[in-house]
Amino acid sequence: MLSNLQFLNLASNNLSGLIPKQLGECSNLLLLNLSGNKFRESIPGEIGFLLSLRDLDLSFNFLTREIPRQLGQLQRLETLNVSNNMLSGRIPSTFEDMLSLTTVDISSNKLQGPIPDIKAFHNASFEALRDNMGICGNASGLKPCNLPKSSKTVKRKSNKLVILIVLPLLGSLLLVFVVIGALFILCKKARKRNAEPENEQDRNIFTILGHDGKKLYENIVEATEEFNSNYCIGEGGYGTVYKAAMPTEQVVAVKKLHRSQTEKLSDFKAFEREVCVLANIRHRNIVKMYGFCSHAKHSFLVYEFIERGSLRKIITSEEQAIEFDWMKRLNVVKGVGGALSYLHHSCSPPIIHRDITSNNILLDLEYEAHVSDFGTARLLMPDSSNWTSFAGTFGYTAPGA
Repeated sequence: MLSNLQFLNLASNNLSGLIPKQLGECSNLLLLNLSGNKFRESIPGEIGFLLSLRDLDLSFNFLTREIPRQLGQLQRLETLNVSNNMLSGRIPSTFEDMLSLTTVDISSNKLQGPIPDIKAFHNASFEALRDNMGICGNASGLKPCNLPKSSKTVKRKSNKLVILIVLPLLGSLLLVFVVIGALFILCKKARKRNAEPENEQDRNIFTILGHDGKKLYENIVEATEEFNSNYCIGEGGYGTVYKAAMPTEQVVAVKKLHRSQTEKLSDFKAFEREVCVLANIRHRNIVKMYGFCSHAKHSFLVYEFIERGSLRKIITSEEQAIEFDWMKRLNVVKGVGGALSYLHHSCSPPIIHRDITSNNILLDLEYEAHVSDFGTARLLMPDSSNWTSFAGTFGYTAPGA
């Protein structure tokens, strides 16, 4: 019986034929990855029965026909990738119910019509939507939907008339603006070089999330009032943790690294690649890592905010420990076991935590366990004796906070 199966990764195995409808019976499945095979014909609607599914990857196959509307039932789905197939028709309207969806890739198909009116599609990059038959909507690089032909024709004629009348004046004004703009940029760069010493690490990698790193940096500094102690929720050997409420109302945990640790980032590019690996980890019992910022003034890591804090905090509080009954404790043990199994067996390359303690097991409002602080000490201390290469892959130890 496969009803208890949670993770199924059959990527790049040269499998062919039809995707089995029986997969719909794996009701506890959290991750399904069939990418890089030769599956053909349609996506079975039975996949829509996997109501616990978080990650679905069917990319790089030979799938055809329309996307089944039953997939819209996957309301817990966070990541969807059906790119590089031959899917056609419109994206089902049921997708507008998939409010948990954060990452989507439908590129290189034959899809057409409007994209669903949800955040995942609005925030998708053009690369994740390109090479289709004619999708439209409110997303980067796409044309708006339902623009009448008559309006287009009238607008085109009006534009031609305006260009013919003001072309000489426009050319002169454009040249003036270009010169002024170039001078402004040069002056701004010169002031910046004089104000701050050049630093190879003075940049950020929030771009792994497809966001403007400079803006996010400013938002975090503003949300914590320049890392004021009023927002401090924890402190350890490697950094101080702050609670930051972003303008989007999302709350994140920000670990501001001590200066002695940021100075040890001798190979920033290798560090950046490893942070990208960690940021792509998606498991319900692992704290999500959103990114890292290295700046001349502040360097910090950004994580998902977990409401109740550490397991140690709860079990050392008499009042909270009483409420933390044995069923909840058993559920925490199961959650931590599932997280470690995912890190060891479902990540490529595997990730070894090596230092599970009550300090880095965090609990949310439902007392669900979330493993944190894996990989940071390895990333911050590449020359330390605590760094171990394990079976040709990364080895990690936990940070102090």
